[in-house]
Amino acid sequence: MLVLMAIGPLCWLLPAGDDIQRLSFDIPFAWRRTVSTPEAAIVYLDQASAQALGQPVNAPWDRSLYTQLLNRLTRDGAKAVFFDLFFGAPGANAATDRDFAEAIARNGHVILAGGLDKIAEQGVASTAITPPTELLMKSAAAWGLVEFDPDPDYAVRRLYTGEEEWPSASWAAAQLLDAPVAGHPEDRLTQRWMNYYGPPGSIASVNYYQALQEDGVAPGFFKDKVVFIGGRYVVGALNVSRESFGNPYSRWGRLFSPGVEIHATEFLNLIRGDWLKRMPSWLELSILLAFGLATAFVSNFLPPTKTLLAGLIAAAVVTSAAFSLEWHQHIWFDWLVPVAVQIPLGVIWCAGTQYLEEARKRAALRQAFSLYLSPHMADRIANSDFDLKPGGKVVEATIVFTDCKGFTTMLEELNDPVKVSETLIAYFTHTSKCVLDNDGTIIKYIGDSVMAAWGAPIEEKDHAYKAALAAWQMQEASKIVVLGRALHTRLGICTGQVLAGNLGSPYRFDYTLIGDTTNFASRLEGLNKIVNTSILISDSTQRQLRDRFVTRLIGHFALVGKSHGLPIHELICPASDSGAAAHQWVGIYAEAIEAIKTGAFEQAKVLFRKTVWERGGEDGPSEFYLKTIAQLEKENALQEWTGVVKMTQK
Repeated sequence: MLVLMAIGPLCWLLPAGDDIQRLSFDIPFAWRRTVSTPEAAIVYLDQASAQALGQPVNAPWDRSLYTQLLNRLTRDGAKAVFFDLFFGAPGANAATDRDFAEAIARNGHVILAGGLDKIAEQGVASTAITPPTELLMKSAAAWGLVEFDPDPDYAVRRLYTGEEEWPSASWAAAQLLDAPVAGHPEDRLTQRWMNYYGPPGSIASVNYYQALQEDGVAPGFFKDKVVFIGGRYVVGALNVSRESFGNPYSRWGRLFSPGVEIHATEFLNLIRGDWLKRMPSWLELSILLAFGLATAFVSNFLPPTKTLLAGLIAAAVVTSAAFSLEWHQHIWFDWLVPVAVQIPLGVIWCAGTQYLEEARKRAALRQAFSLYLSPHMADRIANSDFDLKPGGKVVEATIVFTDCKGFTTMLEELNDPVKVSETLIAYFTHTSKCVLDNDGTIIKYIGDSVMAAWGAPIEEKDHAYKAALAAWQMQEASKIVVLGRALHTRLGICTGQVLAGNLGSPYRFDYTLIGDTTNFASRLEGLNKIVNTSILISDSTQRQLRDRFVTRLIGHFALVGKSHGLPIHELICPASDSGAAAHQWVGIYAEAIEAIKTGAFEQAKVLFRKTVWERGGEDGPSEFYLKTIAQLEKENALQEWTGVVKMTQK
């Protein structure tokens, strides 16, 4: 009972519960409708604008462009202009700076950004403030700091209003526009929490190039709006911060927010007075203590079914109250502690320990395989006599290796670990789901690749078919655009004998499968790159599939580590697929392979070209053989060729 009573306050007090608190803040936003924000608009400096305007992406822009935009906004009746761009030093052209300063003065409602550097020397912390240049600062209506106070997950939840002596630019903008809160400067540093109006992109926006065009935006787009000007995500320097920040929506796969959008949200919170406030600490702690006492009482005096029902009702009530408070009263508190910690713990406590030893064994097995197997398969493992001790046994299994096509190029293009991580997670989610949905086992993730198996750790009669079906589903799923990118999967499949078990040492071991079958599956995955295919399978796998899949014999290849050529097949689609009958070119390709075997190379070339034509102008294996024949002809070695392709690289 003491545990049930103490767990809530401990989660609230200790750092271990900080992420639960952050979730308590984030979750209600995910279920709230987007709130209209007609008072603001954003003009983004992005890569497309840089290219259209002939500006660099790794250096400041020509300030005459800011003068042009500011004049446009002044003509269009913008209420104020907020530059999330730091002009801490004179520009390259003094005349251009003067024109810019005059445009700022003409507008009369321009807010500029100041810089803040936090310095720690010999244990003493200090701050250095860098205002805009004197010329521009004198022309501006106000300026302030453009900083944030992000959490450890790099999400901005607290509304930043500046340092003790220096206000933030958002506060300066609110003060300029006579926001009620700005009339109480003594309360400026009061802790406030961000009230996001929707996921990134909810505030009306346009890119810089469009904003400069007279017909680039709808008439009246800027009128009576506060216009925020800043960079969008990582686009090089562009005279803006390179960072983007998390928000309550990015936890669920949405994009991070550009800094300028967060500044706009801060300003809107201040001008509307609808920022979030946290429930007083004493009240939060009292709620958690009362909930802990009630949970301890119920779990000790009610049967499990009634305890579960009471817990579900209590969780629904607390969740509804938390959502209503955050949405309508702009108050939030750590409501997930009772819902996600105290109530579940009470239900578990009530369930008892009648079969504790057996439950511990099942939990250990299920935990060991929960990341590798579907819940159904993990339960089968837990109910079996599987042993977690190091060791292995020889079994027949089907091994699948996957690879993300163009991963290296994607790394170079994104140049952002956060975006690479998001993309990989989304990619692994697609591939892993296909494995688990077809009763496979995820053995390991290797960089951008996945190793999976069927037939181990528990016996599976139709392991080759299920592996092939999962591979085809992966290949189909790879056509889906993941976070703006089409990530294509290449796969190699081989069926045969492997040594399966917990291999390693008593200090550290993993469940894996080793042997020639595993190596061959890996080689097949790599061969896809050379012959430009998606799924290659071994002859042993093809024999077990029989006529349930449309396949074609690619040819005979002597892979690295093999002394003779082995037949390699391409998996095309299930025979039951609606488009299976359209693959008549398979027969033409088969005739071409037979022509090579008999030395009829001219006929083979004709048939390969016909295959390419039948496939709409592209067929990797046919093009591979046409290049191979051409090279052998050039070397006068064609007549000696038996048709076996000897590979010199993995």
